[in-house]
Amino acid sequence: MQEQLEQDKEIQNIAEEITRTMQQAYDTLIERRDRQYEDAIAPLDAEEQSLRGEYVSIRDVARNLELLLPAREREAQRQADTLLLDGKQEEAAAKIAESEEARTAPEAMKERQRKIDFRLTAIEEDRKTIARRIFETWHGEVCAVIRAAEAGLFIELLDKAKDEMYAYQDRRELHGTLDRPYSNLIKDAHLQNLTAHERSAEWRSGQNWYGGRR
Repeated sequence: MQEQLEQDKEIQNIAEEITRTMQQAYDTLIERRDRQYEDAIAPLDAEEQSLRGEYVSIRDVARNLELLLPAREREAQRQADTLLLDGKQEEAAAKIAESEEARTAPEAMKERQRKIDFRLTAIEEDRKTIARRIFETWHGEVCAVIRAAEAGLFIELLDKAKDEMYAYQDRRELHGTLDRPYSNLIKDAHLQNLTAHERSAEWRSGQNWYGGRR
């Protein structure tokens, strides 16, 4: 009895190890995919954050500048007039140029904001491009793992189990004869019970993946 319990425990451990291997494979695939995506978009996230900060700063400066601009233009003109009266024409011209530069600054700031908006849109598209690329890489990895699992299930387990069942039957001369065809050791139920029963969750999933293929 103790020996049988130990053997049963060994088989149970093998089955649980197979399940754990599948779960670990899935977790590894998801973790790799998400880590690759996060690493790939990290520079874009940093650039986006910097651009958004710059956009807000420009907006605040532009608002203040627009409020102060009329007064600054009047003050620059007054200083230029004073310089002209003092015969300092070059200094007066420089003061007028400074005033003109201040007057056009808001439009330059708006142009920079437009460029930032354009780049932010491009960053979002870059993210989508990266997401597509990461998906295709991940899909290839998933296929490789699933193919290995399929080979393990169908070829290494199911096919070999079926072949070994018939080989065991032959070695032990437990097959039927013409007179007694139903005395075979192996019945249809033995083969059918190798996989989950019909309408089970496993069966429905298998039908979903294989049933509709041509």
